[in-house]
Amino acid sequence: MADDVVVRVEGVAKKFARSLKRSFVYGARDIGRLLLGRTSDDTLRESEFWAVRDVSFTLRAGRSIGIIGNNGSGKTTLLRMVCGILRPSLGRVHVTGRVAPMLALGAGFKPVLSGRQNVFLNLALLGVSERDIRARYDAIVDFAELHDAMDAPLGTYSSGMQARLGFACAVHTNPSILIVDEVLSVGDARFRVKCRNTINELRRKGTSLLLVSHSPVLVEALSDECLYLKAGRQAAFGPAREVLKKYDEDTVRGATLANQNQAAALQERPADRDRAVAVRSVRFSIGGADSDHWRSSKPAELVVALHARATIEPVSVNVMLFDLVHQPGETVQFLMSSRDHGWWRLPEGDCTVTLALPHAGLRPGTYRLKLSVSTGALHDILDVVDDVRVVVQDGGGAAHCTYFQPRSWTSAGASPCDGPAPVDDPDPAAADET
Repeated sequence: MADDVVVRVEGVAKKFARSLKRSFVYGARDIGRLLLGRTSDDTLRESEFWAVRDVSFTLRAGRSIGIIGNNGSGKTTLLRMVCGILRPSLGRVHVTGRVAPMLALGAGFKPVLSGRQNVFLNLALLGVSERDIRARYDAIVDFAELHDAMDAPLGTYSSGMQARLGFACAVHTNPSILIVDEVLSVGDARFRVKCRNTINELRRKGTSLLLVSHSPVLVEALSDECLYLKAGRQAAFGPAREVLKKYDEDTVRGATLANQNQAAALQERPADRDRAVAVRSVRFSIGGADSDHWRSSKPAELVVALHARATIEPVSVNVMLFDLVHQPGETVQFLMSSRDHGWWRLPEGDCTVTLALPHAGLRPGTYRLKLSVSTGALHDILDVVDDVRVVVQDGGGAAHCTYFQPRSWTSAGASPCDGPAPVDDPDPAAADET
């Protein structure tokens, strides 16, 4: 291994059994094989599947690698193998130096123990001596900002307080490798900035970073290289911007295919004899031209084709958007034509209803769209389409925001000038993305 390589992953794979009973049986057999000096093979037994398959990369001192992929693509499993929590089924993982895993901040804490006792327990598990823990204790408490709560049982802490204490413990182990899995949204904005700046400071001192995040902005800002996992396999590895572009293209392609299947399903529905109104199609457009995605901060349209068996009123067309990336399942928008525009009278036959957005305010990501047609004061549902995907790409105006805010900048007295030359440090504007 080269002197500056701190993590080397070679052809790593991990398989699991979907059956809990078989998992115990296979686990016992595998332990026996190891005791006899036999290695695992690449065959799958009944109910087994590959969570990670044939992944290889190297992480060098002071460098960072972002790991991206859809839910279930094997990101967390890969990190657990690097941390030593899981043993690879195939391949090898070599790690040099102390690892600070941030897979679930506060994991391993004991609710019945005080915050003080949990600090000593947590750092001891991370390999820090008691003398060093005592020397770092005050700095940990200062960082976590929990001075008045350290003698209280951890069970009385909020989840945010526990996460802050977990983060403080991890960064005060003097790690050579930080392993972070979706845990940088700790506390309020001020504390997130502190966490971000602390990671930057550790990196300047030579600490390497492995980062899993669903935020392309965060990955691009904090990563030198990027690993894209797709269904457990290595789909791409290289400069962060190039890999994120491929991931974005695949996301749009996947959403487009899902919507094509949805459109086909709508066309194949029965004659809708029991529906007073039926949704015939749902499509997206940008500037009047059909599109397979929207662009954040740019004008966007949703066009809904309806068919009514007879003239019907009053009718409302309703749209709910659910986040599938940043806060999976969270409702981010609920729009009703009856509330925003007024009620519709639909004529017998075909018609279209268009939702026009002067600016698509959603941040880049993938969203599930649920569309319904309702009538009356209680909004009785006439028809519903429940699983349309819309991908929002970065339009340049919402890259570091949770939503797009129309804006302009002016100054009295200041004048434009050239900015500094690009450096390796990530864009500070992305600090609060953490």
